Amino acid sequence: MASDEFRRELQREAQQWRSSELISEEQFQALAEKYDFATIATAARDRFIMILLGLGSILIGIGAITFVAANWQALSQTLKAGLLFIAMLICDLSGFGLINRVGPSDRWRRLGQALLLLGALLLGANLALMGQIVHTSGTRYELCAAWALGVLAMAYGIRLPFLGFLALLLLGIGYWSALWDMVWLQNSLLGVWTLQTMPLLLAALFIPLAYLCRSPQLFALSATAIASSLLILIFDVGRSLPAFIDALVLILPFAALWAYDDTLWPFLWQLLRQLPDRRWPVTVPPPVVDEESERRFQPAARGLMLFGLSVMYWVLSFQTVWEASARRSLLDTQLLWRNSSLVVLTLLLFAAWTVGAWAYLGWRSPRVWRLDTSSATILGFLLITAAIFFASFVIGPLPILATMMMNVLLAVLAIGMMREGLGSGTRIPFWWGMVMLTLQILSRVLEYETGLLVKSLVFVSCGIAMIFVGLWFERHVRPLRVDAP
Repeated sequence: MASDEFRRELQREAQQWRSSELISEEQFQALAEKYDFATIATAARDRFIMILLGLGSILIGIGAITFVAANWQALSQTLKAGLLFIAMLICDLSGFGLINRVGPSDRWRRLGQALLLLGALLLGANLALMGQIVHTSGTRYELCAAWALGVLAMAYGIRLPFLGFLALLLLGIGYWSALWDMVWLQNSLLGVWTLQTMPLLLAALFIPLAYLCRSPQLFALSATAIASSLLILIFDVGRSLPAFIDALVLILPFAALWAYDDTLWPFLWQLLRQLPDRRWPVTVPPPVVDEESERRFQPAARGLMLFGLSVMYWVLSFQTVWEASARRSLLDTQLLWRNSSLVVLTLLLFAAWTVGAWAYLGWRSPRVWRLDTSSATILGFLLITAAIFFASFVIGPLPILATMMMNVLLAVLAIGMMREGLGSGTRIPFWWGMVMLTLQILSRVLEYETGLLVKSLVFVSCGIAMIFVGLWFERHVRPLRVDAP
């Protein structure tokens, strides 16, 4: 669906074309039907109404919970459970009915979405109440996990992305609270084993939902949650692994994000369909790719990878980080898990998937197996990073060499993103590369002992350069890309 800004500009231009007789009335009507000109005037109002409905639903849900809590002692257990359950049932049924109502406007559908959000919030209140009634000693993590699974079931049934956002938020709250209170999870139902396999659970639960909802935002949030939980496992058990393996698993989340390809899933499905025929070797031709429809989430995965890698390079570009690690083992953490076999299994599965995804990237080439220039460059960055980690584990912290290499990698990566932005005419990679390069220069000036005059000159120079380059990019590069055929 085209953005409202684009549709508004297209409507204005189309009206001028019709007035100048560049297009006929039939062509104008075809454009109006395709881009839905009739809803442009009400689009902003509908979004504002949806925000009000969402906020109102949240406030009503909090108010209902507060009202029940205020009169808690005066109500019987049956009345407590009945009130919350009936309220939740009314919200869910009415919301489901309204979102399927066919009408000339989306106002009823938006009201239905707000009621479903209210029903999802009341689900948590019902779960907490039931736990108190039956006197179960569940943890905060178990409550959030059960709540998230219920909301996730609603999201799958109705295919609403915002319910997926809510489920992911609830599961994240429970996950981080469980890491904080690990001692209380040793004998719980949804305890340590779910934390050890959390990246796999997140991938199995939320990635298919992102495809069903066709939501890049839900995919990006899910990928962020998967990568962060995977890093927790790596930091926790990494130092118990051999140094070479430890260095490789540290780059595993970044490698997995870059290698993600949407067309890998239909390829694997075709591969599995041929296995029962016992035809070996299995021959599946590389699929023909429609970049817009079939690679819907690959740009989001690669954007997250570049963001995370640049932030990691910036953090490790400070010499104080490596000097601090000289006083203790780098990434030496106390093991939290009673049994790390599930953690190792999780890491092995992600490593196998990542290796297969990288092999698929090279196999996608129409000629002999090879990676494209961007993928080969990123692979080189990751291998250099792993080599630095390996040297730090074997030889010991290398404050000078490691700091210099991280600064070089950060500078090259920032310049590469700026070049990619210039080549494609897109703002995000260009401006992020500009920000990271400027941040690196300012960080080095503030980190090392320099005079105030030098610092002031660097700050002024960076500011002038950013303004000049930014104005040049917006004035020349963006119009060239927009006007290009």
